[in-house]
Order: sequence, then structure tokens, then C-alpha cells
Amino acid sequence: MKRYFCTIFILHFTYLAFSQTDSLYHAAKQHAYSVNYAQAQRDLNFILLEHPEHYDALFLQAMVMAWSGEFMPALRQLNFLINRFPPTEEALEAIARINYWAGEHVKAILSADKGLALYPDNENLMYIRAQALTAHQQYDEAIHTLDTLLQEDDSTKLHKEANSLKEKVEVLRRKNAVGVEYKQSRFSNTFTPWHQFTTFYQRKLPRTLMIGRLKYAQMFDQQGVQAEVDAYPQIDASTYAYVNLGFSNATFFPKIRWGAEIFRLLPDAWEASAGVRGLYFQDLPIHIYTAQLGRYFPTYWLSVRAYMSSLESTTPFTALLTARRYLKNEDHYTTLYLGNGATPLKINSLTEVQRLNATWLGIDYQHPLKKRLWLIRSSLEFQQEDYAEIRLTDRLSFTIHLKRRF
Repeated sequence: MKRYFCTIFILHFTYLAFSQTDSLYHAAKQHAYSVNYAQAQRDLNFILLEHPEHYDALFLQAMVMAWSGEFMPALRQLNFLINRFPPTEEALEAIARINYWAGEHVKAILSADKGLALYPDNENLMYIRAQALTAHQQYDEAIHTLDTLLQEDDSTKLHKEANSLKEKVEVLRRKNAVGVEYKQSRFSNTFTPWHQFTTFYQRKLPRTLMIGRLKYAQMFDQQGVQAEVDAYPQIDASTYAYVNLGFSNATFFPKIRWGAEIFRLLPDAWEASAGVRGLYFQDLPIHIYTAQLGRYFPTYWLSVRAYMSSLESTTPFTALLTARRYLKNEDHYTTLYLGNGATPLKINSLTEVQRLNATWLGIDYQHPLKKRLWLIRSSLEFQQEDYAEIRLTDRLSFTIHLKRRF
């Protein structure tokens, strides 16, 4: 009888212990999904102190590390799990996904391949593989992987995401684009209307985007042409540059113009840049220094940009606030911008650079057509400008822009 009661007591104690562990694990999951990572880690550490090989707690702890940005410790723990226990689909998915989050795109592809060798029908692994291939600019292979994933007629969320990614990859592997733009500006006094016609050609090189542009303008009752080349070289995974060089024989355009700027992606979706623009109007050289700080949100881009001009007769400091709202994708958006200062957003003439001050408000909208192969954008901008000779004048500008990728 005594042995019977001891057995009952031990079984009851074991049941209570496992119930407490299970309750603590579910609490840790709730904290993790509520982004309370510190409390989730405390709960998991308590579980693992008593049960050091509790699989679910080890897996969740690795995911909490990854969600906190601790990618390498998370990967070490997941690799321990697949070596200590039979590799599960969720563990292999997590390894591939975390490598992708960490920017280790080749490792993400290899991890997905390893998972697909064991679980060839795993759609999550296919999707992660396609994401990593896209990031690694292996667009044809990414399309092949997505086609495999989309073979079945399925309306799940993953398939919608896969269709969206495939559309994006189809755009990314288009290396060329051509376009035209027309801009008209009208003034409340003094200046006759300005007309600007621009054509451009864009080419993607392995690590650089090149844009050639030819602009014809009617301004100040004169005509002129300006030729420009822009380059956006990729320096590393987090850094790229902007370089510009232009020439013109028109008196109102700068005879020579150049620009350079470095952009750096920062943690937590921030981006910063700094650069300089050089404008040479016959014997008058002007230098404009600029810096920008911006942040990406899931569907927004917000930034503040500052300009400082070397021309002493104008307000030396200009500030620009930009808010962009992305709609269906990165090609479909609307932008609102507000600025104050002497330096215009796009410098065309010496008269604009020499204005004393200006306040402006603008909005633009871009819409993709034909599976994002065509882009049409229009903008409307109002400026109140202060010139030394004529004091205040209002300017209303309208722009229409058409681009074709191929």
C-alpha cells in the first residue's frame, strides 16, 4: 500500500511539473508574439534550466534571438537542434529565413536547398529560396523556383506573395528603360512660361545603374539644350553612390554641372547620405552641399534633406521634408513634399539659384501599367519665390513623365 501511494505521489508531482512547464512555455510564446522579447527569454531560460533539451523552448528561443536581430546566435542554436534531433521542416525553414534576414543570401539559398532535399514539396522553403535568389540577382533561377511553387492553382497568402515576387523579379531582370518627360512652369508675374522636354535612356550594369539624359528647354525667351549622365554605383551591400556630370551651351543652364553623393543604409531601416553639387555658370562657380536622413516603413518613406549653398547673396540653408506612401508595390506611390529655402529641388538656371528665398509644396503620383513595364508619373508643385528685383512671384509647375522598361 505504501508503495502504491508513493507511485501516485510521484506521478502527481510529475504531472504538476510538466503542467507548469507547459504553462510557462505558452506564456513565453505569448510574450514573444507580443514583441516582449525580454520576458519571453526569461520564461524560456527558466524552462531550459530544468529541461535543457526541451525542443520547443530551444526553437522558440532561437526565433526570439532572430526577431531581436541576434542572427548568429539564433543560427548556432538552430544548427544544434538539427544535429541533436531529426531535422524538422520548421527548423530548416527558420535557418534559411534567418540567413536571408541576415543578408547572407548564398547561405540562405544553400540552406533552402538542404531543406528541399528532405522536404521537396515545402512551399515556404521554395519561397525563401526565391527571395534569396532575387536578392542575389539570380533572376532567371528565382523565376524558375517561383514557377515551381505556383504550379498548383492555390489562392493562399503565400501564393499571392509568390505572384507578387514574380512580378517584381520580371521587372528587375529588365536591364533597359527609355522615357520622356514634359514640364511646364507658369509665373504670376515677370517670367514667361517655361517649357522643358527631356528624353532619357537607362541601363542596368552588374553593379551600376546608368542614365543618360538630354533636355531641351525654352526659358527667359531663349532656347537651350543640356546633356547629362547619372550613375548609381553599388559599393557594398549597404552603400551606394550617386555621380552626375552635365554640359550645356545655353546661357541659362550651367555650362558644366557635376554632383556626387554617398548613401548608406543604417540599422532599423534608416538611411543617411551626404554629398555636393557643382554648378558653373560661365565665370560664376556655385557649390551646394547636401545631407539627408530618411527612414523606411512597411508602406512609407519619410526623409528630411538639407542644402547649404556657397552663394552668399541667397538664404544659405534650405530644408526639404518628403513623405512617400507606397500603394501596391514600390512602383506605385504618391509623394508629398514641403520645402523652404533658396535652393530648388532641381536646379536649372542661375536665376533660380540666385533667388533670395522660396516656399514650396508639391505632390506627385506614379502608376505602373502592363505588369509594371510602363510607368506614368505626374506631379503638381506650387512655389512662392522671393527675387531681389521683383520681390514675390508665384510659380505653378506641372510635370508628366512616361517610362518603358524592356
